[in-house]
Amino acid sequence: MAVQPEPVTPMVYEVVEQTTEQTTVIDVLLGAFSVVGVLGLIAVLLGALLAGLLISVRKRRGGRVEGAGDGGATRLGLSAPGR
Repeated sequence: MAVQPEPVTPMVYEVVEQTTEQTTVIDVLLGAFSVVGVLGLIAVLLGALLAGLLISVRKRRGGRVEGAGDGGATRLGLSAPGR
């Protein structure tokens, strides 16, 4: 009778990383408010920049928009009599 060698079983080592801190609802809310705050600040800065650009373009043109004339307005004549 031949002797059968024992089956080789691989040894598996599992690397355990350090545990992370627990995330609370406060952490999530603070993160969300900070993202919204940064986006709001960017929007305000871009709005101010574009407004300044539009004002400077209008001043360079002399305060008039070409081709606008009177803006196509129609006087209704609703002023009080005697004025």
